[in-house]
Amino acid sequence: MPLIDFTDPFYLLSAIILIILCIILGRNVKTNTSTGIAVLAFLTILTCHAVEIGLAEEEAVLGTLGRNIMIDEILLFVTFLSFLWMDRIQINHKEEVAKAKKSKDTKENISDKVIKDGLDFLWKKV
Repeated sequence: MPLIDFTDPFYLLSAIILIILCIILGRNVKTNTSTGIAVLAFLTILTCHAVEIGLAEEEAVLGTLGRNIMIDEILLFVTFLSFLWMDRIQINHKEEVAKAKKSKDTKENISDKVIKDGLDFLWKKV
């Protein structure tokens, strides 16, 4: 029998709750790290199930592992789509922060842009 059996409702429900919590955490923090970790976790589980199917000796276990691999692929696809969605949210957040910093240029910040070295204008053209 597989170590993590997604044909068991408890494991399947736990995996779905884990995906939902990763999505909520990613949206609140505005980063794709949590969903990226979930993608890697489900990819690892898929790899383990593929190794287990190669080592299986009984026919009953092959059917269970086949169904587990199908469920693994579905969960991996869902987490990958959520990873791409969180990545888009992260990019939009970074753009908003950059716009906010750009619009806050005041006279103090403009003085930082003034050439400090007398030969800087020459080196910029070289």
